[in-house]
Amino acid sequence: MKNGARLFVSLLLVAFDCGIAGSQTLSGTVNAYYGVTAVSIPTNTVTVDNASGLSVGQRVFLYQAKGAAINTSNAATYGDISAANNAGAYEFNTICSISGNTVWLVNAMENSYDPTGMVQLVTVPYSSSLTVSGAITSQPWDSLSGKGGIVVLEATTAITLNADINVAGQGLEGGTLINWAIPPYNCSWAVPVTAYYLPYVTSGYQTGGRKGEGIAGYVSGEEFGRGKLASGGGGGDNANSGGGGGANYGAGGAGGQRSGEATFDCHAAYPGIGGASLATHGYTTSANRIFFGGGGGSGEENNGYGEPGGNGGGIIFLSAPTIVGGGGQLLATGARPTNPICTDPYQAEGDGGGGGGAGGTIVLNASTISGTINADASGANGSNSSNRVNDCTGPGGGGGGGAVWAAGAVFPGAVIATVNGGANGVVSSGNTKASCTGASNGATAGNAGNALTGYTLPVSSGPVCVALASPALEYFNAFRNGEDILLSWALVSPETVTDIRNFTVQRSSDLSHFVTLGILSSSKDSTTYRYTDNDANGSAALDYRLAWQNAAGEWLYSRIVSVPGRPGPDENSIRLYPDPAANYVNLTVVSTSNEIATLSISSSLGQALLTRQVSLFKGLNTISVPLGTLAPATYFLVLQSGATRLVKPFLKKRG
Repeated sequence: MKNGARLFVSLLLVAFDCGIAGSQTLSGTVNAYYGVTAVSIPTNTVTVDNASGLSVGQRVFLYQAKGAAINTSNAATYGDISAANNAGAYEFNTICSISGNTVWLVNAMENSYDPTGMVQLVTVPYSSSLTVSGAITSQPWDSLSGKGGIVVLEATTAITLNADINVAGQGLEGGTLINWAIPPYNCSWAVPVTAYYLPYVTSGYQTGGRKGEGIAGYVSGEEFGRGKLASGGGGGDNANSGGGGGANYGAGGAGGQRSGEATFDCHAAYPGIGGASLATHGYTTSANRIFFGGGGGSGEENNGYGEPGGNGGGIIFLSAPTIVGGGGQLLATGARPTNPICTDPYQAEGDGGGGGGAGGTIVLNASTISGTINADASGANGSNSSNRVNDCTGPGGGGGGGAVWAAGAVFPGAVIATVNGGANGVVSSGNTKASCTGASNGATAGNAGNALTGYTLPVSSGPVCVALASPALEYFNAFRNGEDILLSWALVSPETVTDIRNFTVQRSSDLSHFVTLGILSSSKDSTTYRYTDNDANGSAALDYRLAWQNAAGEWLYSRIVSVPGRPGPDENSIRLYPDPAANYVNLTVVSTSNEIATLSISSSLGQALLTRQVSLFKGLNTISVPLGTLAPATYFLVLQSGATRLVKPFLKKRG
């Protein structure tokens, strides 16, 4: 770590730790949730849907729920995960400053985030000690806004659990019911519906239950049908087959078929496939991803008495040196499908049953755990099925078990972890066809999750932003405009000028040494200021800050803002040798990125004589350029990469 970074850490400890209360008691909904619409790694900022309620110095938790890439072929491999990408990425951070809906973070972000994968910023209760005195829950996950479903607490000494933390069924949503009523929809003994994905249609045979939510987004026009959606269970196909269970660490169970029908009745031999296990996609020290429980797939419904998929479990994250069990439970179980229209709300009556939701994730980041803590991240049961006529519809598959992940090499004896897979549904005893009673019709239970050890909290590479040192300063921003860097800042009100005589603008290329660029006098008639750095060193990355003295003569500093360098070659690094050259000339240049560039040699009149494509790699590049039959004269080597054009003269001598 650089000396400057150590200084920043010290400043931050003073700035933020002074605001930590000695202890807090908590109950109810204690986190707030903000949808993230943009993420900028170079400026270390996130843009939220509405920053109201956020404040400088506040601890936050950044989390991305989706973003996995999946197989989309119309086959059993539909929904297989080809890459988890940023799904499940997360980290703690601290708010450095806020301008509008843009939030600067203190520590460099450890992960990349893609807002199209539903990223949220969650506020974190943070204190010396926290006591859960009454039941705590989260705002339920909302699939439209991509917010909710997480309870996260952080303390510098201890968290005591005297009451429950409950995020059961608050993870990814189960597939919603669609009643494919006859007419305009239909089914036929001669037209089996076998598709792994289906669109919403306005009539016809090709119908199926909606897939449960998973860590991949829905593919437009492919929201229905028996194929899984990554960790989301598949929906049952026409007519009246069951939905598959959602998944997390454990895979979801398969839905059940329809059975006992006559030859010329509708058939349903293609139920939903259970969600895919996430065991290999994040629950390791290297990958370090955590996931919501996946939603179960819906049963196929055409009589108005089916079952939707159950919601997955949410996420509980506790971080403190010590966690004390005082009778409170940690509940992140999946939800069982339910339909209040049915006589038995957990039983499909004449339609397909829904798959159970998968268990969520519980993280216990503590070196010491005492007392007794019951931590349950089990998957939910799939729904039963019945019928009011003489056959048996498909039950739902069970939800997969989630994960309880603890620090240390040995799982703590104080924690009783339950990560069972949910049972599959069966044809209930209320069915009129006795031969089906108790049958699974091919539905299967969800696989168990796991109680894991070795959890390690991701640690940032260090602070890149210092919180605004004075409440007088509202914001301080910098951005590149061509070759120049434009700086802008504002005071909260004109009255604060009396405490600031002038502003000193400073720049650094290493976050350790700052040079003064200029001094601007403050004005009682203005709250906004601008400064242009027109000597910004081409493509290099630079850092800026403001310094000023208050009325007492004390020096104060703004946060540091970083301006990324331009991609491509650095004009200050280009060098040619030998010069004069005979048979060849060597070019060395430093590039800030991997680029394909065009290299040419021109005459003194600007005529291009030799041209070729060259590959520039990030870092130092050396390129040998043959001069061929060029006559002795002065020439210009031109390196063009995107909008960057570098020109260097050299002399060709006789060979």
